[in-house]
Amino acid sequence: MLFSLKWLFVILHVITASAWFGLGLLLPRQARSVVETGAPDGPLATFTDRSVFLMNIFVVLTLVFSLIALFAGGGFEVYGWPYHTSITLILLLVLDQFFVIRASWSTLQGTLSTDADEARDAATRLATGTGAGHLLWLVTLVLMFFRRMGLS
Repeated sequence: MLFSLKWLFVILHVITASAWFGLGLLLPRQARSVVETGAPDGPLATFTDRSVFLMNIFVVLTLVFSLIALFAGGGFEVYGWPYHTSITLILLLVLDQFFVIRASWSTLQGTLSTDADEARDAATRLATGTGAGHLLWLVTLVLMFFRRMGLS
């Protein structure tokens, strides 16, 4: 029973991580387009706001599902350093999402109609945070396959 429960949460973990990654691919361009249009309440801004909101949810669910799968599979003592490192990187991804990406989007929205330069800077920070998040995501993905490749 625990084996199938583990794999259920592994699949959910993969789905939510993929959703975060996919939403993040378009986010920097959307943010720059919102700055160019200068419409904080326009349809693109609303769409981008929803994307950031969904990314918040997906990154937290990715962490939760990974922890559930880890403990359903036997816990930290069963898995080696690649999984421990991956959990740490997912935690860093959550922090990146909330303290860089979401904060930059909030700043962009708040300064769009008053300070175009600050809004552009916020869009740049958002793009940087998203790129850093994608790098964390990619390293985590590689670490997940260390065990299968016989590297751990």
